[in-house]
Amino acid sequence: KIIEKYLKMTSGGYRSPKILNVWEVDRETEGERFGENDGLENRRLLWHGTNIAVVAAILKSGLRIMPHSGGRVGRGIYFASENSKSAGYALAVRTSKNTGVMFLCEVALGKENTITKDNPSLKKAPAGFDSVVARGSVEPDPTKDTFITLNGRKVWVPQGKPVDQPQYADSHFSNSEYLIYKESQCRIRYLLELQMH
Repeated sequence: KIIEKYLKMTSGGYRSPKILNVWEVDRETEGERFGENDGLENRRLLWHGTNIAVVAAILKSGLRIMPHSGGRVGRGIYFASENSKSAGYALAVRTSKNTGVMFLCEVALGKENTITKDNPSLKKAPAGFDSVVARGSVEPDPTKDTFITLNGRKVWVPQGKPVDQPQYADSHFSNSEYLIYKESQCRIRYLLELQMH
């Protein structure tokens, strides 16, 4: 139910996908590796959209930072608090049935470094920080966040509709992007098969 609401509230009305299947994911050794970050608080369940062709590889080896990967916030793993942001990646290759796939991952963000302008040169979080958040001018209403408990830890999950964030009105990003630069800071929790409209 929480996942369903998260999807519905953050998929930007005009293309709200329908959940066909949800699988819980527990990759061998990933939990152990994620345990390296037990000291990090500030955990969120975030979207990661991907091309359907690489799902098997991700399930086998986890989300990876590739040497050639990059983007507006540098070379890291990108997550979103809004499904509509990640849907763009999931839509790149659709099946004949018009379905796409997305991951929901527990991300240990720890201390966030906030940016509002592109910084493609980033390869790690700045000293003293554990993650980088490119703050969007809209964000799912933070007052509606709820939490679930995973392995005894509190993990926050957005449940509100995107609302304007006046303090980030001038941001170069319309939707927030959450970046980690260490693969061990995320743990895949769910794989969703979605009917795209």
